[in-house]
Amino acid sequence: MLKSSVLLLAVALAGTDQQPGRHASSGSPAPRVFVFTAEAKSTPPTEEEQGRLDSVRDVREALSKKAGLAIVSSAEEATVLIEVIEREKRDASGGFGGTSITPLGETLIRLHLKFEEHETDIKGVAPGYWGKAAKDGADKAFKWIVRVIEGPGSRK
Repeated sequence: MLKSSVLLLAVALAGTDQQPGRHASSGSPAPRVFVFTAEAKSTPPTEEEQGRLDSVRDVREALSKKAGLAIVSSAEEATVLIEVIEREKRDASGGFGGTSITPLGETLIRLHLKFEEHETDIKGVAPGYWGKAAKDGADKAFKWIVRVIEGPGSRK
């Protein structure tokens, strides 16, 4: 009985086994993503440069949680490049009396994505926090990557 259970478990696992770094749907290698921003021109970086560096970290972290993507540490290894172009904060006007739990205003992170000959600009938007804007941008970037790589005319 034990041998047959182990055999069934091995067969079941073999059927669901995915090679690391592969797409579940197509069996092709997972897109290798590199997230970066322009190099800081001063030491220490200006507030704007440090903000973009923080957003690079936030976008990488959000994308690392997406199944089917591999985050790499250099542009040479990557098939998809994501550049954090700029961050912007828009103050909200108006509102009702009392205290606010979430900071008023919108945070925006602008990203430029490139995969082979395909390029696009994406904007991550969230109320109040940079991390949430980065997550929104990462979600939109992930959808674009999937659409471009697995869409019609792509090389599978």
